[in-house]
Amino acid sequence: MPEINLIKFEGKPFEKLIDVISKGIGTLYKPRAIRKEAESKAYEIEIIEQAKSKALAEGKELEAETYLRIQERILFNEVERQKSIDNVVEIAAEQLKDEKSISEEPVDKDWSKRFFNIVQDVSDEEMQTIWGRILAGETKQPKSYSIRTLEFLKNLSKTEAEVFTKFADIRIKSGDKNFIFNPRNDFLQKEFGIAFTDKLLMVELGLIVSKDSLEFSLNPTGDTKLLQVLNYGEKAIVLDRNENVPKQALEVLVFTKIGLELSKLIPQSFNSKYIELICSKFKHQNVNIEYGDFIYLPGNRFRLLNKTKYEK
Repeated sequence: MPEINLIKFEGKPFEKLIDVISKGIGTLYKPRAIRKEAESKAYEIEIIEQAKSKALAEGKELEAETYLRIQERILFNEVERQKSIDNVVEIAAEQLKDEKSISEEPVDKDWSKRFFNIVQDVSDEEMQTIWGRILAGETKQPKSYSIRTLEFLKNLSKTEAEVFTKFADIRIKSGDKNFIFNPRNDFLQKEFGIAFTDKLLMVELGLIVSKDSLEFSLNPTGDTKLLQVLNYGEKAIVLDRNENVPKQALEVLVFTKIGLELSKLIPQSFNSKYIELICSKFKHQNVNIEYGDFIYLPGNRFRLLNKTKYEK
C-alpha cells in the first residue's frame, strides 16, 4: 500500500478526520510519520520488563523467558494493530482529500470507539479499503453507517464480501429507491456470474430482502409528462415519458438497510448489456430513452453527457 503523508493534508475534512480518530482511540492521533509504533502499550511493556528483571535477579531464568515471550507477543500484536489503523486512516484521508465541504455534525464518540476497536484487527488490504471508505463516509456525513453495519461487516468473510460486490456493482438508484434488476432468465449468471446460490447467500446474510416478485414500477402518465432518472454508478438512464404511457415495471432484488449502506462503498463499473436490457423494459412509442454520463448540477439539476439514444 502506498505511503501517504497525512501531515500535508489541510482543511476541515482532515481536521475532522483527526478528531474522529482521536475520539476512537482515546488519545490525540498523530500521523504515522511522527508517531512511535505501539506507544499505547508502553506502560504494559514497562511492567513486564520489571517482572522479567526481577525474575532474572532471583535466578528464575525460565520465568524470565516467559515474560520475554509475553513482551514480544504484545509488541508484535500492537504493532500490527497500529499498522492496520494507519492503513485505514490513510485510505480515508485519500478519499477526503478533494472534498471541499463536509457536514459540521460531529461523529458519535461511541461510533468512533467501536470502529477502531474493529479495524485494529483487520489485516486484509481489500477489507481495509472498505473500512477506509466507511471512515471517510462517516466523517463526511455522520449517521451514514450504523453501528449494526460495523458489527455485521466485522463478521463478513472476504469470500462473502466478494459475492456481495457482484450485487452492489449493478445497483440502480431512482430517487430514494435502490434495487438490482432481476430478469427471470439467466442474464445475471452469464453476464455477472451471479448464481442462484449467491442470491440465497445474500438473503441468508441479511443483505438482500427475501421476498420474491418485488418490482420497481412507474405509474401511468395519463395526460401529463414525466421525466424519470435511473442512476447506475456514474451513468444514468433518462426516461422522458410523454402522455398515455401505461404502468411500466421491472422485477427487482432489493437491498436491506445494512445491504444498502454497504453497497454504497463499492465503486460501480459499467456494463452496456445491463443498461440496454433495462432500457428495453421501458420501450414504448411515447417514451424517449437516453443513457450516458450523469453530472449533478446545483439546484437539483443534472446534465447527461456522451449520450446514447436507445432505439432498439
